[in-house]
Amino acid sequence: MKSKRYFTDLLLNKLKFFVLMKLDFLVQRLQLNLRFRKVFRKTIFAIIVISVSLIKAQEFSRSTIIIPASDFLDEIPKGNYMTNANEQKQVWLFNNTGILLNSETNLMTKINVSEAGQYHLFVRSAGSGKSSFKIAVNDRVTEHSFGRNALNWEKGGVFSLKKGSNDIKITRIGSGAMFDVLALSKNSNLSEKDIYPKQLNDDVQLIKEYKIPLTNAVKFGDVNGDGKTDFLVLERDFSARVFDSDGKELWHWKAPDEYKKERSEFEAPGVVWDFDQDGKSEIAHWRMIDEKEWLVIADGQTGKIKHKTEWPTQPLPHVYNNFRLAVGKFSANHPNHLAVFTDMGNTININAYDKNLKKLWQHTEKRKKDNLGHYIYPIDLDGDGIDEVLVGSLLLDSKGKTIWNKFDLIPDNHDHADSYKFADINGDGKLDIITANSETGIFIYEGMTGKIIWQNVAEHTQQIQVGNFLKNVPGLQVVAGGRTYGNRKIGEPYLSSQLYWFNQVGDLLFKWPGNPVNGNPDFVKGFWNGKTEQLFWFKFKIEDNGKGKLYFPDPVFHMFDFTGDGAEEVITLASGYLRIWGSKSAMRSGKDRKKDIMYLKNTVVNHTHY
Repeated sequence: MKSKRYFTDLLLNKLKFFVLMKLDFLVQRLQLNLRFRKVFRKTIFAIIVISVSLIKAQEFSRSTIIIPASDFLDEIPKGNYMTNANEQKQVWLFNNTGILLNSETNLMTKINVSEAGQYHLFVRSAGSGKSSFKIAVNDRVTEHSFGRNALNWEKGGVFSLKKGSNDIKITRIGSGAMFDVLALSKNSNLSEKDIYPKQLNDDVQLIKEYKIPLTNAVKFGDVNGDGKTDFLVLERDFSARVFDSDGKELWHWKAPDEYKKERSEFEAPGVVWDFDQDGKSEIAHWRMIDEKEWLVIADGQTGKIKHKTEWPTQPLPHVYNNFRLAVGKFSANHPNHLAVFTDMGNTININAYDKNLKKLWQHTEKRKKDNLGHYIYPIDLDGDGIDEVLVGSLLLDSKGKTIWNKFDLIPDNHDHADSYKFADINGDGKLDIITANSETGIFIYEGMTGKIIWQNVAEHTQQIQVGNFLKNVPGLQVVAGGRTYGNRKIGEPYLSSQLYWFNQVGDLLFKWPGNPVNGNPDFVKGFWNGKTEQLFWFKFKIEDNGKGKLYFPDPVFHMFDFTGDGAEEVITLASGYLRIWGSKSAMRSGKDRKKDIMYLKNTVVNHTHY
């Protein structure tokens, strides 16, 4: 017996044949010349192909419902973990996201069905030994158990679905199974190949993909002056590689093995910036030459040193904690200064240099490692066009003099600031400081006075963001990534996180997901659609209800106008791949946001996980 899909395909093919026959007749009647006949025919044929594809997609969506593992994350039980293809040693997982089932607590989601009828259940799962689970569709449970064997795609029976909302539940769980996707389809022969193109959100498109060395630090800029985005890869041992926008490696500087282990814990220091203003950016980074440490500015295309000065630390040996670089604007002129943060533990230096690496000033604090956080933030807080310098709970002016500090409030190096954002939270027209302050939680300070506007707690507050994100919540909202720590001795992931949502005056609104998900996720924020700011966290686009919808296969890393067309792209970084993702539906002005020097400095270049 022929399937509905068979007859649909047959009808569409006959329709294409009929239209093309009529098209040839029309072309002859119009007496178009040969060249225009070909162009006209190709254009109409392309329209037909697109139309047929859309009809097929609509027919597929009506007859097949795909349920990715991420749909079950809202109330993920404690003990269950997210996983990916790399961790599972698989070629691919659907959306590169699966759930490990270590808890007996059931998981549940709802699906919306547009056509009532009989649907075949398919389950993609893996396990071994005693692991297993079943699926409940509304009030009926599968006879078969899944998650027992190597990763496979299995049929699970036929279920009657009603039009509208239906319940799907992962139930009767034997610990240790993993699943990445379920499907309910009127097609009894649905295959993995059929669902592969249905990964990720329909609005997401992969723009660029680069295979790069394993790293947690990539910096961006234009090193060859062609107007395209090139990038610097800083490896964990402080080695540096520069690639152009096509992914061609331009040069490579290899760091020596001496003290390699000590250097590998944190993000390596470096920035891409056009210090000599010739339209081609240089690379500022750390180098060791003849067993001595140097801060260098190198030619962006060749790596040849243009300027160098001694790295502002004590002589070797010393520890490497938080070494960071950022571009500063310490005069009324072009932003062309370099701010350097070096934390050796017990001695922490903040230095400023001009474009030729002439030292302008140095501020030293005798404090334990991490007490001043992990990064240096040159930011114009008073609106005079010149940057102040924020490092942990210390604010310096453009000359390196202390404006205020909070050492009495946060004396312990464990309660340091992990990340900052800046916004006018109290509506007085001035920038305030929104800070994620580890176990002490969130502090909102007046920028130039350090006066606390409000404070609250959110586990170990690791990441933070501020903006107008939630529907029907007036004013700005603050959202924090509250980190929790697992017991690795019993197999728990070391780091997990969930979102804590606060209104403008600091009231806790809610959390998402119901329990923390494993990982060390970051926020990015930008004009994904070219019109309004969108918030992303981990692999998710955060909707206006404060919950996430899975958008990317890897964790978000950065967001800016990579392509130079006016919208902003999301950049992910994982497992040696740097990927650039854009919105298919974005309004693109064609105007490169990176032409704005302050956007380039504050959004693109001075970027960190911290």
